[in-house]
Amino acid sequence: MALRDFWISVRTASRVHVPQPIVDSPSIDEGTIERKLRATTLWVTPGAVAGFDEKDFSFLPESERTRLAKLLTDFRQVASAVSPGAPVPNDALERALPLFRDIVISLSFDRYEDPEALRLGKLIEQAIESDRPPELAELRFNTGLDHTGDPALWIWVFLTEEVSKKDEDFLRAAQRLRAILDPIARRVDPDRWPYLSFRPITEPAEAVEAS
Repeated sequence: MALRDFWISVRTASRVHVPQPIVDSPSIDEGTIERKLRATTLWVTPGAVAGFDEKDFSFLPESERTRLAKLLTDFRQVASAVSPGAPVPNDALERALPLFRDIVISLSFDRYEDPEALRLGKLIEQAIESDRPPELAELRFNTGLDHTGDPALWIWVFLTEEVSKKDEDFLRAAQRLRAILDPIARRVDPDRWPYLSFRPITEPAEAVEAS
């Protein structure tokens, strides 16, 4: 699958690896990505974005898809002009860096653990975008097989600090969000069982699973 190939290419080249389960991983901001990219120039190559096909991103809104495709086109143009094995000229590095940085940001490795999680997560987020619950701080996604061997989608729902101050408010918000997100997840991919877990945005502790 081309999307998976592209995902692996960018993740490998950028060296933006999440060292722990995605639910516990720190957010990766623009500054962190840029520092990692400045530590080496091995990513300044067309191979860093190998596998990209705009058609694989049909799940994105047209504006996002068009922007990503332009980033890829511009990055490839700069990277292709660099001689393999030769030092990367500083001007090429400075032109390539913001392009590749924004490509990495668009894949949000700290929120989507795999390519399918990216696709499903984006679709779910788009479904709630027009009426996003104010108590929802962030969503993170992972796909795989559950303990029964069936396809599953794990959704970690982070609630705002304000609604998490009191247990009763937190639980009430979790129940409301589950009622919103569960049917959307089932509609987006009927073949995957959705597992929703809830935690405060400020608390790196065990999640509370809503069943």
